Amino acid sequence: MRSTSLAATTLLAALAWTVALVLDGTPWTTAPVFLIGVGLLASATVATVGMVVVGGRWAHRLGLSAIAMTAVVAIARPIDPMWLVATTVSAAALLALLSPALTTTMRTLPSASGPPPRAIAPALVLLVTPAVLGFVGNEATPWALLVAGLTAPNAAFLYSRVIPGGLLVIRMLWPVLAMALAPLLGWVAGIVTVAIAIVVAVTAWGRAVKASYHPPREVGTTFPIPPELAPPEVLDAAQIDDQGKRK
Repeated sequence: MRSTSLAATTLLAALAWTVALVLDGTPWTTAPVFLIGVGLLASATVATVGMVVVGGRWAHRLGLSAIAMTAVVAIARPIDPMWLVATTVSAAALLALLSPALTTTMRTLPSASGPPPRAIAPALVLLVTPAVLGFVGNEATPWALLVAGLTAPNAAFLYSRVIPGGLLVIRMLWPVLAMALAPLLGWVAGIVTVAIAIVVAVTAWGRAVKASYHPPREVGTTFPIPPELAPPEVLDAAQIDDQGKRK
């Protein structure tokens, strides 16, 4: 229960900074502010759920990334009462993420049943993309910036939920869309968008990604066992004797 409360501070910090940006988004314009808020909330929510439910190392690192993004907002945004509140919450969230009470609940090794780290990477990159583009998107065409930023977490959702077409989306469709929009985003945001698209495409073409999305399946076979060779407890459970006749 205590670890759940500690993990939830990440989401609380993201919420506090989103409210702060709504009240005063300086130095960002409307579209970047919206993307930053979406990126913070999406990253913090997924991180919190991942830490609480599966104790994943990826979730802990994503939580730290969310706090790092709040630090960027804190550095750029003017200081006012809401800045002080949000900064305090972020500091508390950072301490919570680094506290032994939470870190000891995280897995020290990858889950044997879960996807490998390489398969998680594209989704995590797409998840933080809205905030990253928001940070550098003041000079971008607003509609193009919103399309590039908001389609990223949607692509991550299609892939992570194994929805038909999700693998094609992260391998080709979203990277191509992002690169096509890059000329409309200005030099800085355009370069960042192309870089993110390349990273997503490269990581998404790994074998681990395909295996996680389409696990190999084998048709099982059965071999009849003579009743006299079956363990007695199995025969008793099936209510048959050693001749194969029902008792």
